[in-house]
Amino acid sequence: MHYKLLLSGDRADFTTLALDLDKKKLSILANYAAPYNASWVEPVTSQGSVDQLLGLSEGDDAGLLYSFEVDHAHKACKITSQQPTLGAPGHFLTLRDKSALALATYLGGSIALYPISVTKSGTLLLDDVPRTEIIPEFPYRAAGHGPNQGRQRQCHVHQILEDQRGLLYAPDLGSDRVWLLRREGVQKLDICGWLQCPPGTGARHAVLSPDEKIMYVIGELSHTVLAFDLSDGPAEAIPPIAGFAPNIIPPEVHPDHQFMMDSSEICLHPSIPNVLYVSNRWERHIARREPHLQNVPQQLPPGDAIAIILLSDDGRSVKAIRHVRTKLDVIRGMRVSDDGRYIVAVGQEGGGVEVYEIGGDRGDVWTLVAELNEGLESGIKHAVWL
Repeated sequence: MHYKLLLSGDRADFTTLALDLDKKKLSILANYAAPYNASWVEPVTSQGSVDQLLGLSEGDDAGLLYSFEVDHAHKACKITSQQPTLGAPGHFLTLRDKSALALATYLGGSIALYPISVTKSGTLLLDDVPRTEIIPEFPYRAAGHGPNQGRQRQCHVHQILEDQRGLLYAPDLGSDRVWLLRREGVQKLDICGWLQCPPGTGARHAVLSPDEKIMYVIGELSHTVLAFDLSDGPAEAIPPIAGFAPNIIPPEVHPDHQFMMDSSEICLHPSIPNVLYVSNRWERHIARREPHLQNVPQQLPPGDAIAIILLSDDGRSVKAIRHVRTKLDVIRGMRVSDDGRYIVAVGQEGGGVEVYEIGGDRGDVWTLVAELNEGLESGIKHAVWL
């Protein structure tokens, strides 16, 4: 059996990979010139040998949102439409009704809707029309910054999610909130409440439980997973579920060293309930990031660790946590395959890729089936299954 993957990030190229499960081997298929810092990509459709995708370029003062196609048979890649963005965009989502892309702008601090259209052939295009954009008010404005002075000086919206009702959720690392937003078509967007994380959490990414009654949020700065009860509908300052705040950093890392690490991705399994996968990063760089720290181990771990969190049947408490130790340096991207059989993780520093088979009744038994490091450009931030 074969799978294909596409890698993107702060690197010159998109890279397509082949995963041969019979040989347990990853190999490079092709490299294609990519826009600057293409840190997030999502597949849209596949027709024959052509995959259509959406991507963003983080930019510096301004970024770029674009659609593109990869023709594997002819080894060609082309951008089919594009729109500029405010600041550095971090994540986008195609709305369920296919009317627009919802974009989270990390440096601009905004949430925006970009109208899209679909051609008769099924090609998705960004429309050349004005966007709807909203910038939430920074709750720490009076103090000038949040508890983490270096990372929380403005809103840093990091992700967008949508539920079955069309309500949008936007984790905001700068404000320690997950904003709740309602929209009217693509012309109006309003904040209708928020989930309130503890100060200094740095909400990065989130997932909705299958019944959409609970949202799990990973704090990039706190390294804790929070759970929020969504059953009562939108409101201001919804608190997290009491007693639910597991720390995902492996136990061998001294508590005084944890502030030099970041948390990254959080994933649900598509068919096995009540299991979360959450990645750590920068464990190999603790001493370099803060040379004055004492008692940092001289022998570095081979790579970062991924936490597997087993939940109770109702999803409101943690039953167990175990860690998978990888050989990846600074895990930035992690994605479960649509069939739930495999998970891919990538290392930003050094360019490694690892694919694990997911087994066990709880989805907590991971077996490394293929890895690749040689021949890959570093700066990989994201991987998607094609």
